[in-house]
Amino acid sequence: MTALWSSPEHHYEHRPAHCASCAGERLFEQPACLDGHEPGECPEWACVECGHAIILGLAECARPVRLLVTAAV
Repeated sequence: MTALWSSPEHHYEHRPAHCASCAGERLFEQPACLDGHEPGECPEWACVECGHAIILGLAECARPVRLLVTAAV
């Protein structure tokens, strides 16, 4: 299995996950992040066999959520 973004000067984390394109369990790795995330913190992962990308993690809220307060009757 050849990693798509692996090179001698970079170390990428790998994790197993289901790949929809390969229809099975495959290793996923984090490619170099262009969004400024620290290594290991980027939510983007790619299948090392076909390149299918997935995003793992929680979405950040762009604005604070207001709580709805109701009066007790």
